[in-house]
Amino acid sequence: MKKLIATTAAALLAAATVSAGDGLKISGFVRGGISGDLSDNVANAKEDSPIGTTYLLGSHWGASSATRLIINYDGDMGGADFRYQTSINPDADFFDSGNIQFAQAYANFFDGAVMVEGGKLFDKYTTTDGDIGYGFDGVNGDHDAYGLRLVVRPIEGLYVTLAGSSYNPAYYNYYKDVYEGKNVSEKNLRRSGKPKFDGRLLSVSAKYDSEMFAVAGGAHFSGIFYGSFAYKGIENLTLAADAVYDHSSVWSKGKGYYWSGTEWKEEDKDNAAKYYVWSEDDDDATDFFKTSVVLEYSADPVLFGVIGYLYIADDKYFAAGAGAPWISTLNPYLQYKLSDIVTLQAESTLYVPEAWDEKKYGDRKDMYVTVTPAVVFNASKNALVNVWLHVSTDTDQEHHATGVSVKYTF
Repeated sequence: MKKLIATTAAALLAAATVSAGDGLKISGFVRGGISGDLSDNVANAKEDSPIGTTYLLGSHWGASSATRLIINYDGDMGGADFRYQTSINPDADFFDSGNIQFAQAYANFFDGAVMVEGGKLFDKYTTTDGDIGYGFDGVNGDHDAYGLRLVVRPIEGLYVTLAGSSYNPAYYNYYKDVYEGKNVSEKNLRRSGKPKFDGRLLSVSAKYDSEMFAVAGGAHFSGIFYGSFAYKGIENLTLAADAVYDHSSVWSKGKGYYWSGTEWKEEDKDNAAKYYVWSEDDDDATDFFKTSVVLEYSADPVLFGVIGYLYIADDKYFAAGAGAPWISTLNPYLQYKLSDIVTLQAESTLYVPEAWDEKKYGDRKDMYVTVTPAVVFNASKNALVNVWLHVSTDTDQEHHATGVSVKYTF
């Protein structure tokens, strides 16, 4: 019923937006492809079949097969924002309300100096400018954000927001599998704490954007803080950095569960570090920090840049099994436009593994590098064909692959 209500509400919003006429903008894309695994150890591939439907591999230009629809209406007194996106694969549920990434309406007061937004929120004003692109709106799929947001623009270029929404990582388990006693059920990011209203549902954020620079910052009362800085004073050059500090993830020190191959089994305290666990005790909160730096230069026909990521987490975070496979990456990329029809591009990513205690947590992963060259054929302004190759120096961690993909933007 909840899915039906959410989907119906989104459909009504879209219909109302379409009928608005002036101020209406509809956009989106459809992208898809076919890829083949070129590694010898195909049996260990991430997918059951050596043939997948990946649009393109890579850290910068890489993306999965997907379809997206964006509807925006902006009027003098207010408007609406709606975005639907879903992956394209045989198991995709195109009618799941989770595909609606945001669906909000807003009202303008005092010529737009004050705005009130409501719905499944989308932060248009105060997200970070780095590669993380962080904001308290759940657009990236971490958490939903149903609620209200007040946006104030005291001067040109400055936005200050106060929001109250369901975006509350302190009440959520990061994993799709929620453990209830000895039973494991697949409830996508279901609340693991008490669903009551308190201060941990609130957030504040601000951003100032000028011709020379942009600076942003935000704080969520559940224990998340972010900030970013971007310098725009040099023509064709992009320089930006952003960071997120998360103290909201709550993990158990005790029991955990693991998949034995035939059933979920309970693990004891000594070995619980290897498995997904969670707790409602705030004393078990972990610390996680990530930051990105982007340096890019673009002057037709050449574009090149580099993105660096650094992840730092306390021992408890990794011990709970929540750590990423690495703590840092370096991603240089290059693009050269041969003609209006053909563009060459390539990117490479260096993956640095986390600093595990090998005696306590197991073998440390090796550092490895991937390289992804591609040829892009621009059939028109809106359509392209991408032929790509993906090579890894460690095929146990990431496989060689190749593919052909198509994207149409409307």
